[in-house]
Amino acid sequence: MYADRKEWPLESVEISLRLAGGAEDRRIERTIAPKGLDAEQAARLVEIAERTPITLTLKSGIGIDTSLV
Repeated sequence: MYADRKEWPLESVEISLRLAGGAEDRRIERTIAPKGLDAEQAARLVEIAERTPITLTLKSGIGIDTSLV
């Protein structure tokens, strides 16, 4: 929605999630791979993803490490 509103040339986004760690240090490792965006746009998309209601809810109980590919 954000990319559409900004009229960015986003072709697709692949997101992978992996549950990592043990019982005491459990976290989600998230990888975001947008296609069609320049580096600045992709970085901004990751910033927006960090502030979605679902991400904020999950972060209240488990860590989320996000990387951009």
